[in-house]
Amino acid sequence: PTEDDGTRDDPLLSDRSWAISDYRPDVDALASAATRVVIAVGEESRAVQTGRTSEAAAELLGQRVTVFPSHHGGFLDGEFGYPGKPDEFAARLREVLDAS
Repeated sequence: PTEDDGTRDDPLLSDRSWAISDYRPDVDALASAATRVVIAVGEESRAVQTGRTSEAAAELLGQRVTVFPSHHGGFLDGEFGYPGKPDEFAARLREVLDAS
């Protein structure tokens, strides 16, 4: 979130996430890739760390993020207790893959 409550106990800020929080993409390699690079985000996840980093990565590549239904795991059904919108996700994925 854009608001900062001052706490620093979020697991994503802990030493368990150093490999993620320290990662810096090779923008030149991504930009020059022979394949299409699509940076995506779940519509409900845009304000969390994974969403914000996706937005930033897309911006580095001169793109806008591609938005998918639901959250970070929007492709999941209810089997893991974090139900997404798998049918809507699949339809959106087909749209994205079919786009040129």
